[in-house]
Amino acid sequence: MVDTGLVVLILGGIVVVGALVLLWRAKSGSLKVSLSDVFKLDLTLSPQNTASAQDAVREANKKQGHQGPAAELTDVGNRSVLARILWVDDLPDNNVYETLALADLGKFVTAATSTEAARAYLSRLDFAAIITDLSRDGDRDAGLKFIREVRETGNRIPIIVYTSSAPRVPGEVRDAGADAIVDLPHELVREVESRVVSGKSR
Repeated sequence: MVDTGLVVLILGGIVVVGALVLLWRAKSGSLKVSLSDVFKLDLTLSPQNTASAQDAVREANKKQGHQGPAAELTDVGNRSVLARILWVDDLPDNNVYETLALADLGKFVTAATSTEAARAYLSRLDFAAIITDLSRDGDRDAGLKFIREVRETGNRIPIIVYTSSAPRVPGEVRDAGADAIVDLPHELVREVESRVVSGKSR
């Protein structure tokens, strides 16, 4: 279910940007605002947003078979950033609840089921962060190769590896340029939030 408060906030932001453009044009010359600028808007999260994200994290934990209560997202706070995230995973349906949690916090997730698709998205769209698995389409090192490929282009976008075997991931994955390696839903959400928000402040 889409949070109407978030939708209103997004539309309001677009209207404000549009109004500023019209005012600028009326005053002097013209001003161009790209869609990527819209994806850098600051957000104020309502308690409903964070509660909904927390519920989604709990569902993700259950789906993964984790026992006990899910860790709280108390450190997310009430400030966030509207951002686009690229998620590379050949089984995106396994990440439904994590995706919903991120959406509640103002993140638009673009799913790529192959490195080829991820490459195409990266060449045409601006993303605030990348989430990737490690094994895809029978290739155990697909994620590692993708991370190396991104870093070889000089792209410093935050890359978060999300895998059920995080404690056993070889050091070469981090050496290749992964910023974080996590296996729990709340850890994933926290990593995305902290890296996207800190990236906005730079």
